[in-house]
Amino acid sequence: MKLKINKYYLPDAEAPILTRIINRLTRRAIPVFPRTVQLETQAGCNASCIFCDYGISYSKQPKGKIDWELFRKIVDECSQYRVHRFSPYLTNEPFADSEMIDRIQYIQSKMPRTKITVTTNGHFLVRELTDQLVSLQKPLHALYISFQGIDKNAYEATMRGNMKFERTMENVNYLIDRMQNEHLKRPDVWITMVDTKIIDTHKALAYWKSRGVKAKYTTLENRGGNILDIEKLQKNNTMTYYTACTRLFKQMYIHFNGDVVLCCVDNSRKVVLGNAREQTLYEIWNGEKAVSHRQRFLNHEFNDLALCSTCKIDNVRIITNE
Repeated sequence: MKLKINKYYLPDAEAPILTRIINRLTRRAIPVFPRTVQLETQAGCNASCIFCDYGISYSKQPKGKIDWELFRKIVDECSQYRVHRFSPYLTNEPFADSEMIDRIQYIQSKMPRTKITVTTNGHFLVRELTDQLVSLQKPLHALYISFQGIDKNAYEATMRGNMKFERTMENVNYLIDRMQNEHLKRPDVWITMVDTKIIDTHKALAYWKSRGVKAKYTTLENRGGNILDIEKLQKNNTMTYYTACTRLFKQMYIHFNGDVVLCCVDNSRKVVLGNAREQTLYEIWNGEKAVSHRQRFLNHEFNDLALCSTCKIDNVRIITNE
């Protein structure tokens, strides 16, 4: 019988041999280097989605764009390890960075086997950029487009900022038509949503299925307690503490200035594990601050554990239209 590996553990060479054997059979060791890396290349997003605390924290966030020296340092180090996925964005809109195509190509040249994925709100996904993306010598592995619902009023009430339903739909239609007409397999295009009471997720999934496009919605979360009025977005009252989270055991999140934060919900930099300009990513990942936080999480010592002690999620689920 194959045992299901559903928990992470911190390897301990001093642990009894039986404990080490059981851990290896039933759990997953925390890797010595992150399996997934997200790197913000430029601060800022033109949207202000109601399920994201970006709009709340933006005024207090550092502003700027990563320099190429730091960008190359990060990518070059990642190329030395087994990074499964690299995403050149974090709490920002990636295509607001006019150099994004060049950055993608550099990542590909250094990590040809790594999956490169991008999530965008679609505002900057105009025809010229789309033509560049689908014409890359090596296409992106996946492109996720955050398109909240399929009704104009609900869409704009959810995404806010300068997001306009008609513009995004035009951009997405052009991408879909070109992908389908040319029978392109990459990038793998997904429409994504967050399940809130404002949008009709089932209607949206059905619409995109009729277009032959994959779509999914993910569960609502309070982003480490940073979304204060979360009850206004919930469809039900089932939100619970997210004690099964795996982000801090396999993923690394880096801001444009090199700050490595604990989690993708840490827009305000409440837990900065180190800085990629001053240290290697390996040193930060295996540093005392990161290891201590993981150990406390695994021990369920949530009292006063920054972000994790206040992080709640509606239901751990992902629903697709496939």
